[in-house]
Amino acid sequence: MEDVLRSLTKALKLFELGETEIRIYSLLQSEELTPRQIAKRLDISERVVREKLKHLLQLGLIERQLVDRGWLGYIYYAKNPGEAINELLKRLENVLQNIEETTARNLKG
Repeated sequence: MEDVLRSLTKALKLFELGETEIRIYSLLQSEELTPRQIAKRLDISERVVREKLKHLLQLGLIERQLVDRGWLGYIYYAKNPGEAINELLKRLENVLQNIEETTARNLKG
């Protein structure tokens, strides 16, 4: 049982959104931006922006598109809130399913 609780705790931490991630998601609701543009608008380092964008991508809250504007890079944009919530719910269901499967295997073995 302890392993199950640890797995659940670890999975739920993945879903935590900090203030910076919320600000980035909100900004991307209105326009598509590069990490550098986001950093300038929010007055935070580009390194922090890239780290937070990676987490938002993992959660499925934002998407990115490769662009060639004389330079290769990504522009990021937010999924609409309804689509983002559905993505989070799907991911949470997968986590719960994995925990149930692990629990069932542990009970058998």
